[in-house]
Amino acid sequence: MTRLHNDLQELAAAGTAVSVAVVGVGRMGRSLVIGAEQIDGVEVAAVGDIRLDRARETLAAAGHDDEEMVTVETVDAGDAAIADGQVVLTEDAMLPPQLAGVDAVIGATGVPDIGAQVAMRSILNEKHVVMLTDETDAAVGPYLSAIAAETGVVYSGAAGDEPGAIMELYDFAASCGFEVVAAGKGKNNPLDRTATPDDLAAEAERKDLNPEIYTAFVDGTNSMLEMTMVANATGLGVDVRGLHGPEVDSVEELSNVFDREADGGLLSRTGVVDYALGGGVAPGVFLVVTTDDETIREDLEYLKMGTGPNYVLHRTYHIPTIEPLLTAARAELYGDANLIPGEPVVDTVAVAKQDLAPGDEIDGIGGHTVYGLAENADVAAEENLVPVSLAEGATVTDRVAQGEAITYDDVELRESDLLHLRKLQDSYF
Repeated sequence: MTRLHNDLQELAAAGTAVSVAVVGVGRMGRSLVIGAEQIDGVEVAAVGDIRLDRARETLAAAGHDDEEMVTVETVDAGDAAIADGQVVLTEDAMLPPQLAGVDAVIGATGVPDIGAQVAMRSILNEKHVVMLTDETDAAVGPYLSAIAAETGVVYSGAAGDEPGAIMELYDFAASCGFEVVAAGKGKNNPLDRTATPDDLAAEAERKDLNPEIYTAFVDGTNSMLEMTMVANATGLGVDVRGLHGPEVDSVEELSNVFDREADGGLLSRTGVVDYALGGGVAPGVFLVVTTDDETIREDLEYLKMGTGPNYVLHRTYHIPTIEPLLTAARAELYGDANLIPGEPVVDTVAVAKQDLAPGDEIDGIGGHTVYGLAENADVAAEENLVPVSLAEGATVTDRVAQGEAITYDDVELRESDLLHLRKLQDSYF
């Protein structure tokens, strides 16, 4: 048995478990709560969601009856319920991080500002944070990670989310001494930068997804946020704003496409994040790596990994509806993290999805007005570009043409905890 599996088995045998709170029970959060029932040594002690009916239905689907669920409005009531062996329900997202019986908090709200608030409240209450809200991590993850380290808790991206899956490949490749040419993911949906929730409402309903979340998948913002997370955890950069995102016919083709222009590829530099369309890459993630060592090249060819000089490492799956629970367990048991943001090297900046005029209000990620593009952080700072995660609720003060990146001079941002944390991050690094 693996170390983690063995240790979780021992916890279960002793009648104890790593105690997790899940904040946000949409598509991902709901499955996490239900999935926890099949993992020995991990239990969900509290569920927070703005819709109590959805939280209650989630726990019922996980096998809990009404007597095992307690709706609370105070920390004291929540602590008492957990001590009695009951599962806490609350519509207050800030309550679960304060509960004495919780070891780790999984933030799965999909709302950047709420994600930031939950993370900070968790850190201040010495709880580990597993961040499944990419919109938050891409904007302020480096600062949250730094504060968590100073506090003595773990802040981590989630295993099973594509950035976490890429990090597992990256850790393996870097530890083996390979040079990383490119790290990326397969994009599941055709790219349409102008997609809106109205356009995709019917398809989103068929997929049981929030229309705004699905729109962020289709217009590419989600991929940009994910690659920003990977970049900030690895130091990899961006070759071009918005990434290349080539269409490929096979996974094997990645080793040729993600190569220097001088060698027939797309890249002006190596050591970058990107994504690919087609070729059976999705729903997996990949690394393109290389080595100068002739013996290792001969070994890799013998092992049928190609003739080089580039080689593809491809993980065919990611399971964001279960694996984040293992991140929570590793954080509590070992102080480990799947993805730790460092100094910002990439940002996802806001770009106008349509012509914007003074007085217009930006509706945020997955909406009608903006999408996100990944850009190197030094370029974004030099050009005064607004991170897309901060854009929701902003009022346009100057005309911005469709396809133009939005600067801080073009908008008046809405005050929020997320904006405050971003200002602290900008001054911290």
